[in-house]
Amino acid sequence: MYSYEILPEARDQVDGLPTAALPYYAELIAFLELTPWDALPYRDDNPDGNLRKVLFGSSAEGIAVYLILEDQRRVIVVSVTWVG
Repeated sequence: MYSYEILPEARDQVDGLPTAALPYYAELIAFLELTPWDALPYRDDNPDGNLRKVLFGSSAEGIAVYLILEDQRRVIVVSVTWVG
């Protein structure tokens, strides 16, 4: 299991999510704590990189970018965007 952390800037972005997005973000946190490597790499030219992106929401209206620190079993969310 990985610990979940969030940068202050990303916390502000989460605080601005619409109420309807919050259950999906909660599911995302569970995903990050259990299987963070199962998301897409942030850059296609670095498929094994620690920086990842994942879509969330009922129609993928949100995207979260996060860093995996494998040696520390930590996941740090760096950006959250909602386009819905």
